[in-house]
Amino acid sequence: MAEWGGAEAGRMGSFFDRAIEQSIPLFVQWDLTWRCDHKCVHCYLTERRQAELTVAEGERILDELAAAGTLFLLISGGDPFLRPDALEIIRAARLRQFDVKINTHGNFIDEAMADALADCGVSKVAMSLYSEHAHEHEAITLIPGSHAKTIDAARRLRARGVAVGFKTPLMVHNRGGYQGVGRIARELGCDWESDAHIMADDQNDFGLCGIGAHGSDRILAVMRGFDGVLDQVKPVHALEDTPSDRPTCSAGTASAYITPDGRLQPCINWREDIGSLREHSFADLWWGESGRTQTEAVRAIRRASYLNDCGGCAFHGKCGYCPGISHAETGDAGRRSAYVCERTHLTMAAIDYVNACKENERPIPAPGTLEAEQMFADFGPTFAERQLAARRAGMARPADALRERVSLVQIGEPAPRRP
Repeated sequence: MAEWGGAEAGRMGSFFDRAIEQSIPLFVQWDLTWRCDHKCVHCYLTERRQAELTVAEGERILDELAAAGTLFLLISGGDPFLRPDALEIIRAARLRQFDVKINTHGNFIDEAMADALADCGVSKVAMSLYSEHAHEHEAITLIPGSHAKTIDAARRLRARGVAVGFKTPLMVHNRGGYQGVGRIARELGCDWESDAHIMADDQNDFGLCGIGAHGSDRILAVMRGFDGVLDQVKPVHALEDTPSDRPTCSAGTASAYITPDGRLQPCINWREDIGSLREHSFADLWWGESGRTQTEAVRAIRRASYLNDCGGCAFHGKCGYCPGISHAETGDAGRRSAYVCERTHLTMAAIDYVNACKENERPIPAPGTLEAEQMFADFGPTFAERQLAARRAGMARPADALRERVSLVQIGEPAPRRP
């Protein structure tokens, strides 16, 4: 599930694997509302007004989630605090012993709200901070003063011992200052994660991805994410392949998504209704007859589902396949997504560049610098970049397999596929 990352799952190990096998919904994201007073240029939400679940309906669903085995609950939006009863719902979740995380822009977190969240015992509050520079941040939110309000909210929460994380997607708007968010996070005692990729909107318009930065900047953003753990970055050929019979992710098995009006979906990326929680119980939709047609189709997707499209790709065992993005892009969760393909190849290229820098005792360069330009000139194009070009041209071949690297460039010039 995109919003959770791998931290909790990694710590739980085989327990998480059993949850996938038995379809125990350990992780659930509930968007309390899709309303938001910010106008972020990259926002994927196109439909804002919903007949939102009431507190009473929410409490009944929380009870059903607890009975189903859910442990981790992400409260998100829109901005959840546009609902005046958001705190009531958060308290109800904590009374049921859920580990509660919150996504918010933070502009509604004043001293009183910070006190309340600390008293509730939420495990983390995540906020989008797009740049160290207010003008870049507000070129994205389109709300004057929002930069300072987000940072002030983080200070208030940290002063009360609440864990805070900043999230920073990379776009053309914040290319100059997104790296500085890491410094702000360190100063405030917050976590920080950057994302080099922009998602399509919820009407499956991938044109929104066009505001993302150029591929070279995205590669550099991934590379910078390895700062501090460079000794742990293995060469691409040494990365373990995931077997083809494994599920691609936990969507529809160990994780689920609930819309503001109570529709149950596999995850926030896989926006296909399983059913309505206003009309059916969670258990009936998740394991029972009412949702069986949808859940069986979701749980049948394996990495092997993509071999018809992705055979011959060296990164099949390493690809970050996303059935939700494939469904949005192609209408079929088991078809190749050009977006995911690009994302995987850029990530693999970044790993190759990191190892080249290590071998040549060069620091990872900052975006927009002469050092970055020189790195690309000296070490590129990588195998991943060349194979992506071949796949885009429809010329990738099974012979283009990944081997232990002699030089960064392994793939030959693309050749037409023979009949």
